[in-house]
Amino acid sequence: MIRKGVIPDKKTYSVLVNGWCSAGKMKEAQLFLEEMSEKGFNPPVRGRDLLIDGLLNAGYLESAKGLVRKMTKEGFVPDVSTFNSLAEAICQSGEIDFCIGLYHDVCRLGLCPDIETYKVMIAAASKVGKLDEAFSILYRSIEDGNKPFPSLYAPILKGLFRNGMFDDAFSFFSDMKLKGHPPNRPIYTMILKMCARGGRYIEAANYLIEMTEFKLSPMSRHFDMVIDGLKNCGKHDMAKRVEQLEISMRGM
Repeated sequence: MIRKGVIPDKKTYSVLVNGWCSAGKMKEAQLFLEEMSEKGFNPPVRGRDLLIDGLLNAGYLESAKGLVRKMTKEGFVPDVSTFNSLAEAICQSGEIDFCIGLYHDVCRLGLCPDIETYKVMIAAASKVGKLDEAFSILYRSIEDGNKPFPSLYAPILKGLFRNGMFDDAFSFFSDMKLKGHPPNRPIYTMILKMCARGGRYIEAANYLIEMTEFKLSPMSRHFDMVIDGLKNCGKHDMAKRVEQLEISMRGM
């Protein structure tokens, strides 16, 4: 290929590096990148990014982590797409504390997170109950000019509910409705279920009504869940109001 004067592109390098990594030949992959660099055929993505991607694709997570640790000690960071892939793999392996630490390290060294970075990190921190960390990451994303969409802040909201922090959850959701994109059906469905589990049926009814104001149609079982809960806690007038709302929506 080179003898014919064809310059290798990113895909060429990726295919070759992935092939060596899949065969467990990491040293060969690294030597290949160094040799190409010496010959003036520099990959469009830094060699170590290609190596990290190759190691992840081949399932060598520990080797990928080791390479990134070495990079950060030398003051370098992977590109954002490579970091996102690595962060997702690390979180899936359950090493969320390590991933959060790595996130802070690379940000200090100059990595500019994108929306996918924030999504991975917020979900991971929320899942293990590190809600302060999740809040910090979310508000950094807002400072960076991102308008939160429901799937970005949903893990935090769910974490608040799971910790019994209902009033904080309601306040946070109100804040997100002001600062973020309009809520969608999945976020309301989650709120209804969490309110029902916590016995907060009045709030559930209010959110169900609010849902319809956003032109989002609740499912019949969610109407039933809220109506039954209201009746069981003696709120018969409100239960009747919700019943009438369902009748008017269904055209019954």
